[in-house]
Amino acid sequence: MMSIRAVLVATLCVVLCPALADSLVVRADAAQQWIDIPAGDLGAALEYLSTRSGTGLVYRPDQVKGIKTRGVHGALSPEEAVKQLLEGTGLEVSTDSTGAMLIAAPQVIAHSSPSDDEGTLWDEIIVTATKVNMPARTIAGSVTVLPGSQLDASGAQSFADYLTRVPGVIFNAAVPGLSTATIRGVSTTTAIDQGQGTTGYFINDVPLTDPSFTMAIPDIDAFDVNNVSVLRGPQGTLFGSASLGGAINYVAAPPDVSKFEGRVQGTVAGASVGAGSQSEKIMLNVPLVEDRLAVRGVFTYRDDGGYIDNIGTGVRNSNETLVRGGRLEVLWVPTDGTQIDYLFLRQFEDTKDNGYQEPAIAGPLEKRTLIAEPLDFKTTINNLRLDQDVGFATLTATATYHQKAQFSDIDLTAAFGPLFGNQLSPISGPQYASSNGTTFEMRLASKPGGRFDYVVGIMHDLTRESFLDLFGAPGAEQYATATYDPILGAGFGQRAAPGNVFYTSTLDVKGEEEALFGESSFHFNDQWKITLGGRLFDTKVDGATSTSGLLYYLLTDPSALSFEFASPEKATGFTPKASITWNPAGNIMAYALASKGFRFGGPNINPPDPKDPFPPTYAPDTVWNYEIGTRTDWLDRTLELDATVFYIDWRNIQVRLGTASGLAYATNFGKATNYGLESTVLWHPIGGLTMQGNVTYLDATLSQAVQFGATNEPAGATLPGASKWNLNATVRYDWSSIPLRPAVQLSDRFISAAPADFGFVEPVTLGNYNLLDARVSGRYDNLAATVFVSNIADKRGVTNASYESGTPFEQYVVRPRTYGLTLDYRF
Repeated sequence: MMSIRAVLVATLCVVLCPALADSLVVRADAAQQWIDIPAGDLGAALEYLSTRSGTGLVYRPDQVKGIKTRGVHGALSPEEAVKQLLEGTGLEVSTDSTGAMLIAAPQVIAHSSPSDDEGTLWDEIIVTATKVNMPARTIAGSVTVLPGSQLDASGAQSFADYLTRVPGVIFNAAVPGLSTATIRGVSTTTAIDQGQGTTGYFINDVPLTDPSFTMAIPDIDAFDVNNVSVLRGPQGTLFGSASLGGAINYVAAPPDVSKFEGRVQGTVAGASVGAGSQSEKIMLNVPLVEDRLAVRGVFTYRDDGGYIDNIGTGVRNSNETLVRGGRLEVLWVPTDGTQIDYLFLRQFEDTKDNGYQEPAIAGPLEKRTLIAEPLDFKTTINNLRLDQDVGFATLTATATYHQKAQFSDIDLTAAFGPLFGNQLSPISGPQYASSNGTTFEMRLASKPGGRFDYVVGIMHDLTRESFLDLFGAPGAEQYATATYDPILGAGFGQRAAPGNVFYTSTLDVKGEEEALFGESSFHFNDQWKITLGGRLFDTKVDGATSTSGLLYYLLTDPSALSFEFASPEKATGFTPKASITWNPAGNIMAYALASKGFRFGGPNINPPDPKDPFPPTYAPDTVWNYEIGTRTDWLDRTLELDATVFYIDWRNIQVRLGTASGLAYATNFGKATNYGLESTVLWHPIGGLTMQGNVTYLDATLSQAVQFGATNEPAGATLPGASKWNLNATVRYDWSSIPLRPAVQLSDRFISAAPADFGFVEPVTLGNYNLLDARVSGRYDNLAATVFVSNIADKRGVTNASYESGTPFEQYVVRPRTYGLTLDYRF
């Protein structure tokens, strides 16, 4: 460990010394840059300025189309340069709370907001996908940014509302809080992985993944969000473990120190099948000291009505989900070069009964269990962040304390009832779990505009997880006593099923990750740039498992009632990244990228089974991603055409399997090859009309067979959740120049079929459906009203499926046709 830390320090020195020298030569004044833009097209001039300075410029292409600028020359700040470019054009510039500059006619600026639904698809989005602020379309990688304004326009609240519209992403919707996203087919299950998932989830760059078994995936409500960034391809260099396929980063809207503002939103909805839904949300931004101190509070309450009838318990619409919580964020700007931000977030997701259907034993939208199967999740985040201007660069330091808690219950009667002669009923399996830890990160990022750009940092994460599983049934102790005491001696039944609990399993995990990461770019000229990066990491997972009870005795070891074992797993490695970017013209960018990702190994939850042996631990797995992409603008920036081809080499795959007796475990086996094409188009043919679409083709298959125990998947088998085709289209028209400013939006999504998991005796598929949505909105002063219909054709598409030995197939389906009204008031 000491050798790695020595390398960290040495590498920091190597990287920072040339960076500091370059900064001193290029910039005599950090606030100013030498800018030389000739007279000509205003749109091209603004795009060039945004790219070279790293400054966010927000404007509609039709507003600058055909306008000429006199140009700008000299040592100027970006804001001074924009003002000179706009002289004589009739346009003005203002700065919003994120630091982005809004360019529009004076009357538009007076009524605009980053969350207004005008121009939602055309903003020049500034993101931190590379740990520095830069325009999304200049990044040499596949990044889709969904700004808050666009999420508002589509009525998005949760992952299911917007991840399904992102190229290369399949959202495997199941119970809220345990639904996964598959990016570019990098997944071996559409359910929860035995260890870390293959997609990383972050809020404000803070990781929300766990080092071992995934406890919960917080689905933070999208109300008052700044943006959600989806990074496709492994993000191991800058974001660390658990991002083999990619990463999803939720960025909260920051406080505005310059003005008081608020927002109230309410929705009521009905459904073709099932109960109605409703939500109430509020945001309040209060400057406490003008331009220096502000607080922003958000509260959301959402009741999503159920639509699955549990004919076993007799409860209709049993899968009702309540999502509630909010966040409080404080921003302090003590000096012009210092910014301190504190974020507190808490969200609860409570589902009364797991909402799957069982087509083999019940009707459509029905399940049959003897007990309700609730799932409750709680997420708490405390994050403190410092951004300090140090002249030649910006220093960012973050400290986070994160907590997650989970409770779930499951009906195990069908799985284990026969083992007890069907004399015990109902058999339940509650699980109590918690996760808590700290994450620290410090990084230094150069200021934009020089020939050499860089970001370098260190991070440390320590997370502890705890799981407690209890299987029991009324009368279990009496049954064990009557059945086994005569054979194994008096008192055996009491020891084997104390308090009617016949199986107890605990898992305690301590996971630690330390890393040095960095990325630097060298601009040879205005056309060519090369970027090199890497992450030197050290991971360690210590797991301790304890198992006891009659079930363990019957299924595994007939000589004992309990078993304990410890299983450490360590890994040290380096994940490199390299890209080259070519800008032959102002409207064309092309790049080639190679990057590597990794995820933790770890302990298995269940102990080794003497009857059906499996390893106590599983090792890390890695992917190499190779891609070539283009970003192009045409017709005076009214048309964007992008395309990316990729090839992924996935080795030493972590695979979740099961024994013949039904015990789950993870091991490493096989290889996979994923390749495909992602293409997007964004077209603004006339004022007010916006057309957007994307197409993904994916071929994700095993290149080496998985043959272990009862699982036999041949080479060429499609990976779970890897739909071959994914298509999305949105058409929107805004009549912004007439009273009430009406708008109409139509959206369609199609997902082709894919297997749900490995190991099924019979093929179980998901996908092969399309969803059509419509929205009509209008605005009077600060009040907006939207009427919407989702899933117009009332499809029953399968979004996820699972199967446990001895139990019926379980299928999750899309929410039935939903219609409703949303009122949104801003003040």
